[in-house]
Amino acid sequence: MRLRTTFLAFALLAAWLHSGSSNSAEIWYEDNNLGTTTEMPVDFVEKFRQPERFQEASHHIRVYLLRTHWLDKMNDDFFTSLLIPYLQKNNIKLALNSPGAIWYGAKPRAQERFDADIDLLKRLKRLGVHVDYISMQSILSKPLRRAGRGSEIVEFPIDRRVAGAVAFARAAREVFPSVAFGIIDALPGKGLEYKEAYRRLADALREAGIGLAYIHVDVSFDVARTGRNGVTWASLREAERYVENDIGVQFGVFAVSRKGGRRSSKAFHDASIEMLQCYAGSRGTPRDYIIASWFPHPETTIPETATGDDYPMMRTVLDFGRQLDRIKTAGEAWVAQRQSDTSWLRQCGIANPN
Repeated sequence: MRLRTTFLAFALLAAWLHSGSSNSAEIWYEDNNLGTTTEMPVDFVEKFRQPERFQEASHHIRVYLLRTHWLDKMNDDFFTSLLIPYLQKNNIKLALNSPGAIWYGAKPRAQERFDADIDLLKRLKRLGVHVDYISMQSILSKPLRRAGRGSEIVEFPIDRRVAGAVAFARAAREVFPSVAFGIIDALPGKGLEYKEAYRRLADALREAGIGLAYIHVDVSFDVARTGRNGVTWASLREAERYVENDIGVQFGVFAVSRKGGRRSSKAFHDASIEMLQCYAGSRGTPRDYIIASWFPHPETTIPETATGDDYPMMRTVLDFGRQLDRIKTAGEAWVAQRQSDTSWLRQCGIANPN
């Protein structure tokens, strides 16, 4: 009887932690590409030469996510003298944002990107860079077009998308045998069916002896707040539940705002913090929050001590990390307070938080 009582108490505690707080949530960070494929902030490299200008923000980052397009451009000294020392000093893990598996087998450019990313992995290993994660970018959600943006969409079935992910993961594992794989995906954020696609991908990677470690959902704050495409905080929570309980992998959500990123660095900052508050206040408990932008703002990354309406990315990371810490500390009390605040509920577009 005592054993049963103890087990029940533990189960209730676990349920409370999962449903009422973000105790395990951590931050992934990716620099802004300014709304282009290859552009980067003007101080992208320079900030690693001045780590003291974002030292506190660095303490909140668990994983640094870097685009493979950018790393192709970096010389060896960037990795050995700047990136590796920064990651090691701050105990930050490295993830690559890779499009190497997109549209595999569909067009010559897809094969070129596949090969380029595998070559990059070989180069990184030779330089002593340890890659912890590879985020396969948009492999399930990005439409295949006949000839560039705005052209006719060509059917690219899920089985071919999954096959490309498996092929890429196998090739990457030959270089880094311990690297973990996840995806960046927009299906739930577009209000599209995602469950079958996620299950088939997870099953295929598991059968290949590789496994799927996480799913990071790309959704703008503006979409969830306004209910566009039927997307709500509740529907995101359902995606979280499905990913964690049915698929059995970690769930993350991007803290981004298309509207804010197009307006100003301050607007992006404010919307990112509101994304955290609204999702956590709706009892969302993701494993990861990913702070990133692919909009004109913010244009710079440092310093974290900027003032006024100037919000470089690291100022946003610092404020986001502090807010996340407060949510973790307050736990259920923080959530309960938000759910009783009618003005906050309106701000988040929440009709029924429970």
